[in-house]
Formats: sequence, structure tokens, C-alpha cells
Amino acid sequence: MRKILRLLLLLPLWAGCQSDDSREFGIDPDHIAYDDEAPLRKKAFCDDDQCKDPTYEERYSYTSGGKLLKLEVFARNASGKMEIQSYTDYVLGANGMVARKIQYGKHAAVAGWVPYYETEFTYHNGLLTLEKTYFNRRGEGKFFTGAVEYDYRDGQKIGQKWFDDHNKLSRRVEYGYNNKVVNRETWYDPDNNVTRIFDHKFSGNRRQIEEYLPNSTELLAVIHKTYDEKGRLATQETKVHNMLLCAMMPGLIRYSY
Repeated sequence: MRKILRLLLLLPLWAGCQSDDSREFGIDPDHIAYDDEAPLRKKAFCDDDQCKDPTYEERYSYTSGGKLLKLEVFARNASGKMEIQSYTDYVLGANGMVARKIQYGKHAAVAGWVPYYETEFTYHNGLLTLEKTYFNRRGEGKFFTGAVEYDYRDGQKIGQKWFDDHNKLSRRVEYGYNNKVVNRETWYDPDNNVTRIFDHKFSGNRRQIEEYLPNSTELLAVIHKTYDEKGRLATQETKVHNMLLCAMMPGLIRYSY
């Protein structure tokens, strides 16, 4: 029943997504940065196409040297006002890189903020290679919940692997490139079977990411990204074509710098 209700609520968004025309997009990136990792101030999640009334926001703070210091997550409360729900502190190591982060939330039995998750970061030659995440259980210490490994070739990230709380591989992704810009993501299950393919196409300051099942030409969903004059990610809109099979939810995200 919950699945059916969700589909009914999202039907207007779904129905409005069926007229996409990808003929103006090509496989070759244009000469802009297509920078999805630029330091941002705010990330707003919206249900309307103008993003006038965000339902959820992420707000970022930095040190005077431009290093990420804090992430605050806001959502609307029962009265409709934005209210902080959680925050994450980033701790820098001696090398100036983020050594760990600690996520805080509220607990019904405890006053104030409670540290829930903690992530440790490992680097090699200045590149992030490993993340390990732990859950802080009150009175019992922290427990390992999972890890992410990053693979590189000539300084370029070519893949990621996710591991569960038993350190067992749960999924992985490989990245393909065209002119040093990601143009394909191939996702695998633990048994090395392809589960999803995301093809990236380009048109000026726009990127279109199309989701497919392996050995199928049916378009499941499309992510539309736009970039500002500095090549930084400005908006991201997900449009779903097949609610039952796609791995994503529809919606608009707006980035502020």
C-alpha cells in the first residue's frame, strides 16, 4: 500500500516527464568544467520547478582557508518552518585534509545533540582512497557499519566499492570518461552482474544522464544538470519514466555558491 500511495503522489511529476527530447545532446562534452564537486553554500531540494519553497536544505560552512567545516540539514517542521534536523562536523588532519566527520542528531531520551555516525578518511598521494563509517551506540562504543573504497588511474577516479557492516562487498560502480569528463557509470552487484547503466550526454552547459537496465533500451529515468558560467553545478532535476524499475526519485535540486 505504501508503494502505491507513493506512486499516486508522484504521478503528476511522472506524467510531466514523458516528452523529453534528447536529440540535441551529444556524447562529446563541450569545453566547460562540468564541476559537480565545487564547494557550495547551500543545496535546496524542491518539489516545484522554480524551487521557491524547498522542503529540505543542506547548508555548508567553511574555514577561512576554504576547508569544509560543517554541514547543517534543515527540513520543514509541523508548522511549515525550516528547522535544523542534524549537523555534521568535519575534523581536519595535520595534512589539511578531512580526517573524520561526526554526524549529530536528536534523541528522544537525551537532551541536546547526540553523535550518531562517525566516518574516518584515508588518503594516498592526496587522493581519498577509503571511508570507514561507525555508529555510536550509547554506552557501548562505536560499531562498524560499512566502508567505501575509491580506485584511481593516473589521478582520475575510475571506480568505487561499497562494503557492508561485515566488510562484504555490496555493490560497485565503474566510471568511463570522454575528454576527462565522466560519460558512463556501470553499476554491479556483489556477484559482478551489471545492474544499472547511466549514460552521460552533453549540450553546452547542460548534462543529461540517462538510466537503463542492462541489455535494454528502455529509458527508466533522466537526470538533467545545468552549470553556471564557472562550470559549477547549478541545478539537478530527476525525471522518472518508469516508476517501478528506476533507482531514483523525481525532484529538483538547486545549488548556491
